[in-house]
Amino acid sequence: MVSDQNQEFAVTSVVKGQRMYLHARILASILHIPHTGIYVFEHKKWPEVESFHPNQILSVLYPNDPNVHPNMALTTNRLSVDHRLLHHLIVHQILPTGGGYAKLSRMQVFIMWCIISKIEFCFPLLILKTMVRAYSQKKSVLPYGSLLTLVFLHYHIPLDGEISTKLKKEDTYNKSTLNRMGWKKEQGMWICHPRADQAPRLAREEQEDNPPWEQDAPAPAAPVPAQTAPSSSTANLDRIMEMMQSLQAQFTSMQSSFKEDFQEIKTRVGRLEGDLRNIHSEFQHTDDAIFYDLKVTKRRLKRMERKLAQSKTIDQVEETSGDKSESDSTPES
Repeated sequence: MVSDQNQEFAVTSVVKGQRMYLHARILASILHIPHTGIYVFEHKKWPEVESFHPNQILSVLYPNDPNVHPNMALTTNRLSVDHRLLHHLIVHQILPTGGGYAKLSRMQVFIMWCIISKIEFCFPLLILKTMVRAYSQKKSVLPYGSLLTLVFLHYHIPLDGEISTKLKKEDTYNKSTLNRMGWKKEQGMWICHPRADQAPRLAREEQEDNPPWEQDAPAPAAPVPAQTAPSSSTANLDRIMEMMQSLQAQFTSMQSSFKEDFQEIKTRVGRLEGDLRNIHSEFQHTDDAIFYDLKVTKRRLKRMERKLAQSKTIDQVEETSGDKSESDSTPES
Protein backbone atom coordinates (compact mmCIF):
# COMPACT_ATOMS: atom_id res chain seq x y z
CA MET A 1 0.00 0.00 0.00
CA VAL A 2 1.33 3.47 -0.94
CA SER A 3 -0.20 6.59 0.55
CA ASP A 4 2.24 9.49 0.23
CA GLN A 5 -0.43 11.79 -1.22
CA ASN A 6 -4.13 11.27 -1.67
CA GLN A 7 -3.82 11.21 -5.46
CA GLU A 8 -0.94 8.71 -5.15
CA PHE A 9 -2.71 6.47 -2.65
CA ALA A 10 -2.82 2.98 -4.08
CA VAL A 11 -3.58 -0.57 -3.03
CA THR A 12 -1.64 -3.57 -4.26
CA SER A 13 -2.75 -7.16 -3.85
CA VAL A 14 -2.20 -10.61 -5.32
CA VAL A 15 -5.32 -12.63 -6.20
CA LYS A 16 -4.95 -16.12 -7.68
CA GLY A 17 -1.36 -15.36 -8.66
CA GLN A 18 -2.27 -12.09 -10.41
CA ARG A 19 -0.92 -8.82 -9.00
CA MET A 20 -3.28 -5.85 -8.96
CA TYR A 21 -2.28 -2.21 -8.58
CA LEU A 22 -5.28 0.00 -7.90
CA HIS A 23 -5.47 3.74 -7.35
CA ALA A 24 -8.30 6.27 -7.60
CA ARG A 25 -7.96 6.97 -11.33
CA ILE A 26 -7.95 3.28 -12.27
CA LEU A 27 -10.92 2.53 -10.00
CA ALA A 28 -12.82 5.51 -11.42
CA SER A 29 -12.29 4.25 -14.97
CA ILE A 30 -13.52 0.77 -13.99
CA LEU A 31 -16.67 2.13 -12.33
CA HIS A 32 -17.19 4.93 -14.87
CA ILE A 33 -17.35 7.62 -12.17
CA PRO A 34 -15.28 10.80 -11.61
CA HIS A 35 -12.18 10.75 -9.42
CA THR A 36 -12.04 14.51 -8.88
CA GLY A 37 -13.49 16.61 -6.07
CA ILE A 38 -12.66 17.13 -2.42
CA TYR A 39 -11.50 14.29 -0.24
CA VAL A 40 -11.30 13.81 3.49
CA PHE A 41 -11.47 10.62 5.55
CA GLU A 42 -12.20 10.98 9.25
CA HIS A 43 -13.81 8.54 11.64
CA LYS A 44 -12.85 10.05 15.01
CA LYS A 45 -13.60 13.71 14.46
CA TRP A 46 -15.49 16.07 12.20
CA PRO A 47 -13.87 16.58 8.80
CA GLU A 48 -12.22 19.98 8.43
CA VAL A 49 -13.29 21.39 5.08
CA GLU A 50 -13.73 24.98 4.02
CA SER A 51 -17.38 26.14 4.13
CA PHE A 52 -18.37 23.10 6.20
CA HIS A 53 -19.56 23.43 9.78
CA PRO A 54 -21.32 20.59 11.61
CA ASN A 55 -24.06 22.85 12.97
CA GLN A 56 -25.21 23.72 9.46
CA ILE A 57 -25.89 20.16 8.33
CA LEU A 58 -27.17 19.16 11.80
CA SER A 59 -29.75 21.95 11.60
CA VAL A 60 -30.89 20.49 8.30
CA LEU A 61 -31.03 16.91 9.60
CA TYR A 62 -32.66 17.85 12.93
CA PRO A 63 -34.78 20.94 12.17
CA ASN A 64 -36.91 20.52 15.33
CA ASP A 65 -33.92 20.46 17.67
CA PRO A 66 -32.96 23.99 18.81
CA ASN A 67 -29.84 22.76 20.60
CA VAL A 68 -27.81 21.21 17.81
CA HIS A 69 -24.07 21.13 18.48
CA PRO A 70 -21.08 19.13 17.15
CA ASN A 71 -21.01 16.74 20.13
CA MET A 72 -24.69 15.84 20.17
CA ALA A 73 -25.91 12.27 19.82
CA LEU A 74 -26.52 11.49 16.15
CA THR A 75 -29.48 9.13 15.84
CA THR A 76 -31.39 8.09 12.73
CA ASN A 77 -34.84 7.78 14.31
CA ARG A 78 -35.23 11.58 14.21
CA LEU A 79 -34.39 11.95 10.53
CA SER A 80 -37.03 12.76 7.94
CA VAL A 81 -37.88 10.10 5.38
CA ASP A 82 -35.67 11.53 2.62
CA HIS A 83 -32.67 11.91 4.93
CA ARG A 84 -33.29 8.44 6.38
CA LEU A 85 -33.29 6.95 2.89
CA LEU A 86 -30.14 8.87 1.97
CA HIS A 87 -28.43 7.52 5.09
CA HIS A 88 -29.57 4.00 4.16
CA LEU A 89 -27.95 4.41 0.75
CA ILE A 90 -24.69 5.66 2.26
CA VAL A 91 -24.27 2.86 4.84
CA HIS A 92 -25.13 0.14 2.31
CA GLN A 93 -23.48 1.39 -0.89
CA ILE A 94 -21.08 4.31 -0.41
CA LEU A 95 -19.60 3.80 3.07
CA PRO A 96 -20.57 0.27 4.23
CA THR A 97 -21.00 -0.02 7.97
CA GLY A 98 -21.26 -3.13 10.10
CA GLY A 99 -23.59 -3.49 13.03
CA GLY A 100 -26.68 -1.41 13.69
CA TYR A 101 -27.83 1.68 11.84
CA ALA A 102 -29.55 3.55 14.67
CA LYS A 103 -26.71 6.08 14.86
CA LEU A 104 -24.85 8.19 12.35
CA SER A 105 -21.10 8.61 12.26
CA ARG A 106 -19.57 12.00 11.63
CA MET A 107 -18.17 10.83 8.32
CA GLN A 108 -21.65 9.70 7.23
CA VAL A 109 -23.08 13.10 8.12
CA PHE A 110 -20.31 14.79 6.13
CA ILE A 111 -21.10 12.69 3.05
CA MET A 112 -24.77 13.58 3.45
CA TRP A 113 -23.75 17.25 3.49
CA CYS A 114 -21.76 16.78 0.27
CA ILE A 115 -24.72 15.15 -1.49
CA ILE A 116 -27.33 17.61 -0.22
CA SER A 117 -25.10 20.61 -0.98
CA LYS A 118 -24.03 19.14 -4.35
CA ILE A 119 -20.35 19.19 -3.36
CA GLU A 120 -18.25 16.92 -5.58
CA PHE A 121 -16.51 14.22 -3.55
CA CYS A 122 -13.80 11.78 -4.62
CA PHE A 123 -15.64 8.52 -4.00
CA PRO A 124 -13.00 6.21 -5.62
CA LEU A 125 -10.48 7.34 -3.02
CA LEU A 126 -13.05 6.86 -0.26
CA ILE A 127 -13.66 3.29 -1.46
CA LEU A 128 -9.93 2.48 -1.37
CA LYS A 129 -9.46 4.02 2.09
CA THR A 130 -12.49 2.15 3.43
CA MET A 131 -11.18 -1.19 2.14
CA VAL A 132 -7.77 -0.58 3.73
CA ARG A 133 -9.38 0.36 7.04
CA ALA A 134 -11.61 -2.74 6.98
CA TYR A 135 -8.62 -4.97 6.17
CA SER A 136 -6.66 -3.62 9.14
CA GLN A 137 -9.41 -4.50 11.63
CA LYS A 138 -9.86 -7.90 13.23
CA LYS A 139 -12.88 -10.00 12.29
CA SER A 140 -13.79 -7.62 9.51
CA VAL A 141 -15.27 -8.36 6.11
CA LEU A 142 -13.91 -6.65 3.02
CA PRO A 143 -16.72 -4.39 1.72
CA TYR A 144 -17.77 -3.56 -1.85
CA GLY A 145 -18.17 -7.16 -3.03
CA SER A 146 -19.95 -6.21 -6.25
CA LEU A 147 -17.33 -3.57 -7.05
CA LEU A 148 -14.49 -6.02 -6.40
CA THR A 149 -16.02 -8.35 -8.99
CA LEU A 150 -15.67 -5.59 -11.59
CA VAL A 151 -12.07 -4.99 -10.48
CA PHE A 152 -11.22 -8.69 -10.82
CA LEU A 153 -12.71 -8.77 -14.31
CA HIS A 154 -10.69 -5.67 -15.25
CA TYR A 155 -7.46 -7.45 -14.28
CA HIS A 156 -8.55 -10.69 -16.01
CA ILE A 157 -8.52 -12.68 -12.78
CA PRO A 158 -10.25 -16.04 -13.42
CA LEU A 159 -13.50 -16.41 -11.52
CA ASP A 160 -14.06 -20.06 -12.40
CA GLY A 161 -15.30 -22.00 -9.40
CA GLU A 162 -16.50 -18.88 -7.58
CA ILE A 163 -20.11 -18.85 -6.42
CA SER A 164 -22.00 -15.96 -7.99
CA THR A 165 -24.64 -14.07 -6.02
CA LYS A 166 -27.61 -12.50 -7.73
CA LEU A 167 -29.06 -9.19 -6.64
CA LYS A 168 -31.79 -9.58 -4.05
CA LYS A 169 -35.01 -7.65 -4.11
CA GLU A 170 -33.71 -5.77 -1.07
CA ASP A 171 -30.91 -4.38 -3.25
CA THR A 172 -33.39 -2.47 -5.42
CA TYR A 173 -34.38 0.93 -4.06
CA ASN A 174 -38.07 1.69 -4.40
CA LYS A 175 -41.12 2.17 -2.20
CA SER A 176 -40.70 -1.36 -0.85
CA THR A 177 -37.38 -0.25 0.62
CA LEU A 178 -39.17 2.35 2.72
CA ASN A 179 -41.82 -0.17 3.76
CA ARG A 180 -39.13 -2.58 4.95
CA MET A 181 -37.59 0.30 6.93
CA GLY A 182 -40.96 0.84 8.65
CA TRP A 183 -42.16 3.86 6.66
CA LYS A 184 -45.76 4.02 5.44
CA LYS A 185 -47.33 6.67 3.22
CA GLU A 186 -50.49 8.05 4.81
CA GLN A 187 -52.43 10.93 3.24
CA GLY A 188 -49.48 11.95 1.10
CA MET A 189 -46.99 11.90 3.99
CA TRP A 190 -44.41 9.29 4.99
CA ILE A 191 -44.78 8.21 8.61
CA CYS A 192 -42.49 5.81 10.44
CA HIS A 193 -44.19 2.74 11.92
CA PRO A 194 -41.45 0.30 13.00
CA ARG A 195 -42.48 -3.34 12.82
CA ALA A 196 -42.93 -5.23 16.06
CA ASP A 197 -39.79 -7.27 15.44
CA GLN A 198 -37.77 -4.07 14.91
CA ALA A 199 -38.65 -2.41 18.20
CA PRO A 200 -36.26 -4.42 20.47
CA ARG A 201 -33.36 -3.96 18.05
CA LEU A 202 -33.95 -0.22 17.69
CA ALA A 203 -34.21 0.20 21.45
CA ARG A 204 -30.98 -1.75 21.98
CA GLU A 205 -29.08 0.25 19.37
CA GLU A 206 -30.30 3.55 20.82
CA GLN A 207 -29.00 2.55 24.27
CA GLU A 208 -25.53 1.66 23.00
CA ASP A 209 -22.73 3.87 24.24
CA ASN A 210 -21.50 6.50 21.88
CA PRO A 211 -17.97 6.08 20.55
CA PRO A 212 -15.28 7.88 22.60
CA TRP A 213 -15.05 10.70 20.06
CA GLU A 214 -18.74 11.47 20.62
CA GLN A 215 -18.46 11.71 24.41
CA ASP A 216 -16.50 14.96 24.65
CA ALA A 217 -19.49 16.90 25.95
CA PRO A 218 -22.56 16.01 28.03
CA ALA A 219 -25.86 15.53 26.32
CA PRO A 220 -28.08 18.63 26.07
CA ALA A 221 -30.44 19.18 28.97
CA ALA A 222 -33.51 19.74 26.83
CA PRO A 223 -35.38 16.51 26.08
CA VAL A 224 -35.33 15.43 22.49
CA PRO A 225 -38.58 14.27 20.89
CA ALA A 226 -38.61 10.69 19.72
CA GLN A 227 -39.52 11.64 16.19
CA THR A 228 -39.97 14.77 14.16
CA ALA A 229 -43.04 15.51 12.16
CA PRO A 230 -42.67 13.86 8.77
CA SER A 231 -42.07 16.05 5.78
CA SER A 232 -44.97 16.38 3.38
CA SER A 233 -42.71 17.26 0.47
CA THR A 234 -41.69 14.32 -1.67
CA ALA A 235 -39.51 16.28 -4.09
CA ASN A 236 -36.27 15.46 -2.29
CA LEU A 237 -37.30 11.84 -1.84
CA ASP A 238 -38.14 11.48 -5.51
CA ARG A 239 -34.83 13.06 -6.46
CA ILE A 240 -32.89 10.71 -4.17
CA MET A 241 -34.76 7.64 -5.42
CA GLU A 242 -34.20 8.72 -9.01
CA MET A 243 -30.50 9.09 -8.32
CA MET A 244 -30.32 5.67 -6.65
CA GLN A 245 -32.19 4.00 -9.50
CA SER A 246 -29.82 5.65 -11.97
CA LEU A 247 -26.80 4.38 -10.04
CA GLN A 248 -28.33 0.93 -9.86
CA ALA A 249 -28.98 0.88 -13.60
CA GLN A 250 -25.36 1.91 -14.25
CA PHE A 251 -24.01 -0.87 -12.02
CA THR A 252 -26.29 -3.44 -13.67
CA SER A 253 -25.21 -2.28 -17.11
CA MET A 254 -21.54 -2.44 -16.14
CA GLN A 255 -21.92 -5.94 -14.69
CA SER A 256 -23.66 -7.15 -17.85
CA SER A 257 -21.00 -5.56 -20.06
CA PHE A 258 -18.14 -7.07 -18.06
CA LYS A 259 -19.78 -10.51 -18.11
CA GLU A 260 -20.10 -10.37 -21.90
CA ASP A 261 -16.50 -9.20 -22.29
CA PHE A 262 -15.26 -11.89 -19.91
CA GLN A 263 -17.18 -14.59 -21.80
CA GLU A 264 -15.71 -13.36 -25.08
CA ILE A 265 -12.22 -13.47 -23.57
CA LYS A 266 -12.80 -17.04 -22.38
CA THR A 267 -13.96 -18.02 -25.87
CA ARG A 268 -10.89 -16.48 -27.48
CA VAL A 269 -8.57 -18.13 -24.96
CA GLY A 270 -10.22 -21.48 -25.72
CA ARG A 271 -9.62 -20.96 -29.44
CA LEU A 272 -5.99 -20.06 -28.81
CA GLU A 273 -5.51 -23.22 -26.75
CA GLY A 274 -6.94 -25.28 -29.62
CA ASP A 275 -4.64 -23.57 -32.14
CA LEU A 276 -1.63 -24.21 -29.90
CA ARG A 277 -2.50 -27.90 -29.66
CA ASN A 278 -2.77 -28.13 -33.46
CA ILE A 279 0.55 -26.33 -33.92
CA HIS A 280 2.22 -28.63 -31.41
CA SER A 281 0.85 -31.72 -33.16
CA GLU A 282 1.95 -30.49 -36.60
CA PHE A 283 5.39 -29.60 -35.29
CA GLN A 284 5.78 -33.07 -33.78
CA HIS A 285 4.82 -34.74 -37.08
CA THR A 286 7.18 -32.47 -39.02
CA ASP A 287 10.02 -33.28 -36.63
CA ASP A 288 9.46 -37.03 -37.06
CA ALA A 289 9.41 -36.68 -40.87
CA ILE A 290 12.65 -34.68 -40.93
CA PHE A 291 14.37 -37.22 -38.68
CA TYR A 292 13.27 -40.08 -40.94
CA ASP A 293 14.47 -38.25 -44.08
CA LEU A 294 17.88 -37.67 -42.49
CA LYS A 295 18.25 -41.37 -41.71
CA VAL A 296 17.37 -42.33 -45.29
CA THR A 297 19.82 -39.76 -46.73
CA LYS A 298 22.57 -41.00 -44.46
CA ARG A 299 22.09 -44.60 -45.60
CA ARG A 300 22.22 -43.55 -49.25
CA LEU A 301 25.46 -41.64 -48.72
CA LYS A 302 27.05 -44.68 -47.05
CA ARG A 303 26.13 -46.90 -49.97
CA MET A 304 27.55 -44.43 -52.48
CA GLU A 305 30.72 -44.24 -50.41
CA ARG A 306 31.17 -48.02 -50.41
CA LYS A 307 30.53 -48.27 -54.17
CA LEU A 308 33.11 -45.58 -54.90
CA ALA A 309 35.60 -47.35 -52.65
CA GLN A 310 35.04 -50.66 -54.44
CA SER A 311 35.60 -48.99 -57.82
CA LYS A 312 38.90 -47.56 -56.50
CA THR A 313 37.56 -44.06 -57.10
CA ILE A 314 38.24 -43.21 -53.48
CA ASP A 315 40.18 -44.89 -50.74
CA GLN A 316 38.47 -47.41 -48.53
CA VAL A 317 36.87 -45.69 -45.58
CA GLU A 318 36.95 -47.51 -42.31
CA GLU A 319 33.47 -47.82 -40.91
CA THR A 320 32.94 -46.76 -37.36
CA SER A 321 30.83 -48.63 -34.86
CA GLY A 322 28.13 -46.06 -35.41
CA ASP A 323 28.18 -46.70 -39.17
CA LYS A 324 27.96 -50.47 -38.72
CA SER A 325 24.84 -50.10 -36.63
CA GLU A 326 23.01 -48.71 -39.64
CA SER A 327 21.21 -51.47 -41.49
CA ASP A 328 21.70 -51.42 -45.27
CA SER A 329 18.77 -53.72 -45.68
CA THR A 330 16.27 -51.08 -44.63
CA PRO A 331 14.21 -50.30 -47.72
CA GLU A 332 14.26 -46.80 -49.03
CA SER A 333 11.05 -44.96 -49.24
